[in-house]
Amino acid sequence: MRKRDATTTARAALQAVRAPLSAGLVLLACGISVPANAVIITVSDSASTSNYALSLQVGAAAGVDTVQFNVTGNNVGLTPAAVTGSPAIDISVTPIRPVSTSSTARPVTLRVDSSAGLSCQSGGCGATIIPFSKISWTASNTSGAGAGDIQSGQFTGAANQQLASFNANATYCSFPLIIFCLGWTYQSNTMVATRLTFSYANDTIYPAGTYLGTVYFTASME
Repeated sequence: MRKRDATTTARAALQAVRAPLSAGLVLLACGISVPANAVIITVSDSASTSNYALSLQVGAAAGVDTVQFNVTGNNVGLTPAAVTGSPAIDISVTPIRPVSTSSTARPVTLRVDSSAGLSCQSGGCGATIIPFSKISWTASNTSGAGAGDIQSGQFTGAANQQLASFNANATYCSFPLIIFCLGWTYQSNTMVATRLTFSYANDTIYPAGTYLGTVYFTASME
């Protein structure tokens, strides 16, 4: 049997704005196909007609989601504190594979690339870059670490940071008898709208200006 591999990528742009009295940090979740934030890829096994599919959705199914961090007053620099953004962003990963005669594992992995950082766009901040490691998140509506779902954490600035890993859902014959099957077992393994609430550390004073960066979420199934 051939090994199937499917990979799909969605991206999120992060924009930061700092001013002497107030600042904002904006997370833009946008996709690269229709629907806007969902990317679906189907891989066919050349030895059969079976199709494997993998769906990745970051944020809403259409439009652009914006998370705003308002850095104002003392948070600008006198007594800075972490700032929580709003709204939260949902991430879903749905693998699809055909009915099988065995429960062979098909690992699904979600990774993120936050290596580029947020670079200055305007406002006099020059060549300053805010690293994505200044952004963290709290995960909710999660199935837990044991199920391979996303846990609370932060961007590391790495190009291949793993966020989640689980076995793809499957329907397989649990009671085979020669060429017949006496019973089927269905396993529903997906990541359904795990919600990430983002926070900006605000522990470094950066020059006033507008900063923009992009993170790429990639889901793969082997």
